[in-house]
Amino acid sequence: MQGAEAIIISGVQAAYPLALRLLAIAALIVLAGSLMARWEGGSQQATLNRLNSRIFIPCLVFASLNRTPLTLSEAVIMGLGAALYSAACYPLARWWFPRDAADREQAWIPLMFSSTATLLLPLAYLLFGSQGLTKAAFFHLAALLLRYTVGERCAGRSAQVVAFLKTPVLHAVLIALLFAQLEIDLPQQADELLWLVEKGIGMMALGALPVLLMSHGYALYWLRLQGGRLWSPVALVRALWLPLLAVLAIAVLRLTGLAPLDKGYDLLHYLDLRTSEAILLLAAALPCTVSLLQLPIDTVPSPRTATLVLASSLFSLCVIVLTVIAINSWLFSS
Repeated sequence: MQGAEAIIISGVQAAYPLALRLLAIAALIVLAGSLMARWEGGSQQATLNRLNSRIFIPCLVFASLNRTPLTLSEAVIMGLGAALYSAACYPLARWWFPRDAADREQAWIPLMFSSTATLLLPLAYLLFGSQGLTKAAFFHLAALLLRYTVGERCAGRSAQVVAFLKTPVLHAVLIALLFAQLEIDLPQQADELLWLVEKGIGMMALGALPVLLMSHGYALYWLRLQGGRLWSPVALVRALWLPLLAVLAIAVLRLTGLAPLDKGYDLLHYLDLRTSEAILLLAAALPCTVSLLQLPIDTVPSPRTATLVLASSLFSLCVIVLTVIAINSWLFSS
């Protein structure tokens, strides 16, 4: 038993510098996306968004759910985490963008919801594999549901439940759950065909990672063009407040027995619990949303809103690195 624990701990410590290298590579891809947007004038942003939302993200989520199913309790924890973070950002939105502000409808949604579509999914996959991405996908769905319902109401608009039901990620999750429940004996030729289809989906899923990060770089350059500056007090408060809230949430999970620290005989279950905590902590370190900043046609965000999102993305670069260090030293090495 002690030998197995030593192998797991040494493996986590060995993966620690690799995680930092992966973050450095991800930052370089984001920078490359910004440079491409500058050279091309940002004309490919809509194309990248369509590729992300309709092809790459659903394939990435479907392939991960096929390999690593998620239990109901884990899905509930991810959903409650998304709700907790959004509720914690609501007072910041009321403080920084009051109800009578002209740009309230633009700013409240980005401030209240983290950048799940552009950063959480690829980072969770790079750092924690299919297991981490499966949990991140349910956090993403919960954030989307809150964004289209509570978020729209807070911004003074009506809820858009139909828009949520049209989300390709939701379709990918439902199809994956359906396939997991079905146990049908198929002919050998059909099995081989499905195997080839699954391999193709997996290859398309891997293509999602650089495209997602490049799209984030495109969005940051676009925000800079809209007058976004590199400093925002509310972005700094948010960058510090949410990770502290995540630490408190993890402590509550442990004290209530939902995430016990005892390794017991099932080390895989122990690591699964720690991965859930890691996703909650990683999601708290993400910046204000870029992909969910959906405005009507021919409208642009105000300079104050652009500054909020841009500064939040820059602050998150440091916060994410510190979060990875905390995950390694506090969660997986404990």
